[in-house]
Amino acid sequence: MYGTEQPRRTPHAGSIARLLMLAALVATMAMGGLAGCRSAHTTSAILYIDEQNYNKAVQVIHEGFEYTQDEPDAYYYLGEAHSHLAEEAVAKDDFAEALKNYELAYKSYRRAVELNSEEWSEKVDVALAYNYRARLGQAKIDWDSSYYEQAEGHMRLAYAALPDSLTPVKSIARMKIQMAEKGEFAEQKDALLGEALDLLDQVLTANPSAYELQLDKAYVLATLGRTEDASRIYADLLAAHGDDTNLLRQVANLALDQRDYARAADYYVKVVDLFEKDTDAGNDGDNIAMLVSAGTWYGSPDIGRYEDAIKALDRAANLETFPSEGTMLSRLRTYYNYGRFQKGLVDAEADPALKQAKQETALATFRRAAEIGVAMTNQFVANAQGFLYLSMSQVEIGEFAAAETNSKTFEQLSSGGTP
Repeated sequence: MYGTEQPRRTPHAGSIARLLMLAALVATMAMGGLAGCRSAHTTSAILYIDEQNYNKAVQVIHEGFEYTQDEPDAYYYLGEAHSHLAEEAVAKDDFAEALKNYELAYKSYRRAVELNSEEWSEKVDVALAYNYRARLGQAKIDWDSSYYEQAEGHMRLAYAALPDSLTPVKSIARMKIQMAEKGEFAEQKDALLGEALDLLDQVLTANPSAYELQLDKAYVLATLGRTEDASRIYADLLAAHGDDTNLLRQVANLALDQRDYARAADYYVKVVDLFEKDTDAGNDGDNIAMLVSAGTWYGSPDIGRYEDAIKALDRAANLETFPSEGTMLSRLRTYYNYGRFQKGLVDAEADPALKQAKQETALATFRRAAEIGVAMTNQFVANAQGFLYLSMSQVEIGEFAAAETNSKTFEQLSSGGTP
């Protein structure tokens, strides 16, 4: 599960000199003790740690607790012994044993600080940070290599080693979200997201205002189909973080799930606005696609926001280095549909002057559609839809001969032939 583990600290082999030192110290203490010195049991434990006999170190320290339970040195070195035992368990792939020893190490270190903060606080912080970073470092390696079970194990051990930090719990949640997005875990998707949600709630209980975690939770809820719960969180987040492009894109995706295409289009356009205002050219890669999507949604008959549609699509076209077939077709279709909409307003107008003005506006829109159609069919000669919308636009502006020719080309292409 874990793989080869590097030693926590470089041990020093036992020596006769150290044993003689221990014997002398024990004899001295037996004659009356030395003020301010650590106990013989703790000193013995230190030598056992140097000799990598960590279980024996734990044993003698607990024997010393029968005489005194308020020696900070004893708790610090008990923490050291348990830390080494945890690492040995990791190397043996024994998660339960590693977890137990990291938890015991943490409690022992903290007790040393409680008894003598001035002397042990800094040393304990270093020891705890070592255990914590060792496990998180290995977790990152495993996560990057898609060894998800191993990564989760190391992150849970990191949390046991330093429960003051919720980062490992948060990281497990995000890893499960990432896994749920992969096709290979399709059958486990809901279960993974459910586990992620539980973990996020655990972290948010301690830090309810954490923005990124709230964003993760809303995403998980939306993906699980709990759109009302997700919408409530997104509404609160938008009120405080309305310019966060990641948030805006998530809200747009939720709007798509709810078939609220106009709202999704609004958020896409806002994201593009923000991307174009910043100085990071690396985030502009999706701008054209978002504008085309927004324009297509705006221009659908059931939404009918044609001016917004044309603005978004023309903007997308201006961003393209070379005209693309999809963008040109979307623009052609939208201009034509907008012309049809305007023509309907002409028919409904009773005032002659206003009727004439609206008719001229509709004709101008149809002429623009025809211009785009000519450019498109010249460049993309096999696109049947391009010839269809060009033909229909030409009918509206009275170019009947050209319309008939382009209509025949549409029919030939639609039947699999060539013009």
